[in-house]
Amino acid sequence: MSTPLPPGPRWTLPATLKLIRDPYTVTADLRRKHGDVVHFPSLNGPLALVMTPALAEVVLRNSPANYGPWAAGTIADVIGPRSLLVTDGDTHRADRKLLTPPFHGKRMRAYGEQMRAAARARFDAHFVPGESVKLLDVTTELTMDVILTSVFGVADGPAFDEGRRLLEGLTKMSPLLLFSKRTHTPWFGGYRTMVAVRAQFTAWLRERIGEARARTGGEDILSLMVSARYDDDSAMTDDELESQLITLLFAGHETTAIALAWAGHWLGRHPAVVDRLRSELDGLGADAEPDAVAGLPYLQAVCDETLRLNPIVTENLRLLKAPLEIGGFTLPAGMGVSVSMAAIHSDPELYPEPEAFRPQRFLDRTYGPFEFLPFGGGHRRCIGAAFAAWEMRLGVAELVQSWDYELLEPDEKPKRRSITMGPAHGVPVRVVGRRG
Repeated sequence: MSTPLPPGPRWTLPATLKLIRDPYTVTADLRRKHGDVVHFPSLNGPLALVMTPALAEVVLRNSPANYGPWAAGTIADVIGPRSLLVTDGDTHRADRKLLTPPFHGKRMRAYGEQMRAAARARFDAHFVPGESVKLLDVTTELTMDVILTSVFGVADGPAFDEGRRLLEGLTKMSPLLLFSKRTHTPWFGGYRTMVAVRAQFTAWLRERIGEARARTGGEDILSLMVSARYDDDSAMTDDELESQLITLLFAGHETTAIALAWAGHWLGRHPAVVDRLRSELDGLGADAEPDAVAGLPYLQAVCDETLRLNPIVTENLRLLKAPLEIGGFTLPAGMGVSVSMAAIHSDPELYPEPEAFRPQRFLDRTYGPFEFLPFGGGHRRCIGAAFAAWEMRLGVAELVQSWDYELLEPDEKPKRRSITMGPAHGVPVRVVGRRG
């Protein structure tokens, strides 16, 4: 006797549009109404949303061989067919193995200096005492600087300016392009815009790949990718490099900019947290090494609490290749399954008073990989998680240690941008002045 599918909403379009607009409220409502496993009829196909750490562990500990990438056709059209987000099996394992070294170990210390310099330059350029600025505008430029310098190996000049223009265009695409392949038609203006900008970006990127192949000893991620070799001693082709670099752009630019802006918002609402964080940072001195700053426990707790309240993405998706028994239901092959970070991060049994900003909770206890998962989990966990965490911590440290500001919109709410939920008003602040 077959097990029925979990309960859930009936109508695909209204359910998907609601989830796009407000995943936090929607997942909480779905859990209250239907339970810990919810059938969700998304535009990319039927999904089962799982809402607890125990169920997340079932999903993420399951064999990678039982999963494929979710919505691969939809994502490949936008990002590229060789992206880690859409490859599978041996190809995915080989690509992930090749791409992992630039994001770990001593490489992070080299990037740390670039991250801190970018943060200092952007805050100094935009923070004028007595004037107002949107914090998200500043952090977007900051993370764009880091991407261009650390990833693409472009420090200044016309190539830098053109890259900034194109990156900005790519990251402002309609979120519907990633939520439904039906939007990939010339009849949809957002698709036409994406295709045009993507073609220009591809031409720009091919020039950067050519430059990376011509130089030796480069420390940017593109140079390391060009020189890396698979087990058979072959190198990545230009097409493969393009897909992976666009993946890094989507995974590491707007996401980190938004995380930094949210951190600035929460710190602006909690002066006692700012005082404690400044005391920790001041204890290191002005010229502390980036790895010493990034390793400060309260700074980490502030960033983790920000990512708990505002996870970079709200769902961690897989496509089932084999049936999965979970929560008393049997999910068939061909169905999607998603670990809902939005639901888990707001579970009051796990995080008492979940709507409150309390970094101390991350010092009082250690949360497991199925309880706190801002970068996803399992074999498809974000490959750039360490890079993004360092950039966020160093950016927050520079903001808090150097500047005083006041929020102009203390009740900032999340709003869908592309795959992320950013602050609706961009976190407008009035700059009080430089500290010290």
